[in-house]
Amino acid sequence: MEADIASFFGWISEDAPFRLLDIDEQLTGADKKYFDSGFAFFMQFKVSHGLKSVSRIPVSGRANQSKLESVREFRYEADLEDDPSLYFKLRSKAKHASDFQHNVLMAHANTGHSQAFYVAPLDIDRKNYHNRLFDSVNRYRASPFTYDHRKVYQDKWVSYIGHVPFLKNHVSIIPHERVDTDNHYYSYSTGGDDIAWHSGEEVSQINTRLSDLLVSEIRHSIFEGQIIPLRKLEGLLREKFAEYGDIPVEDFRNDNESPINRIQKMSAFILHQYRIRLVLLLANGDYVDSIRQENIG
Repeated sequence: MEADIASFFGWISEDAPFRLLDIDEQLTGADKKYFDSGFAFFMQFKVSHGLKSVSRIPVSGRANQSKLESVREFRYEADLEDDPSLYFKLRSKAKHASDFQHNVLMAHANTGHSQAFYVAPLDIDRKNYHNRLFDSVNRYRASPFTYDHRKVYQDKWVSYIGHVPFLKNHVSIIPHERVDTDNHYYSYSTGGDDIAWHSGEEVSQINTRLSDLLVSEIRHSIFEGQIIPLRKLEGLLREKFAEYGDIPVEDFRNDNESPINRIQKMSAFILHQYRIRLVLLLANGDYVDSIRQENIG
């Protein structure tokens, strides 16, 4: 799933005025000179599992019923779509990690220079999942787009992301609460809505698919001035990474390397240690400023 989505980011970025750069992807020297600003997306990819409705399979009613039975019971009583519903569990704390993956992901959410979220497919059948890489019309095209990227204005480029079938087939969930155990679940409908957070008595609902979130966050980062010079972004990420205690950020203070290279090297550690992947939204600062001024005027 990570590889499929990373490939789509590459297609989306082809000849576009912005670039979605996965940490494993390399840039040319010319690209590094042009893309001098950025915004960071942190993503944790999860596998979705299915739950059948209480109306089909009643809960046991035992005092010590399983957490998943409680999830099914909650969705039924809250009148959330549940025939079937999907879910994933938080990851257990890694042996040598300083914190839970969930808390590390949350630390990068809503910072003003980064956003962080879970990504999970809305299909639990592997064959169906891969069949949705393209819709029935564009299934065999080299790219999921039918327009000429070079002739499309930036706002339309962003809008098209919201209509890509493959991206629409994933739910995205921004973490909102720290945890001290991994015994928590997110559940959601097969349509990517009716999202519930199962943490004791507290539940929140956030309705967002990956396509919706990307469109919203990219536009917000452009018009709210959150796309910042890469040297500044690298410094802010370094400060945050240093808080974990298990990522050797000082090893990457090589002034002879570009900020992108330093960010990628640090991010390789967060991927290895916490399975959290970084995707940079890259842009040219002057171009972003011109877009912002045009819309203000």
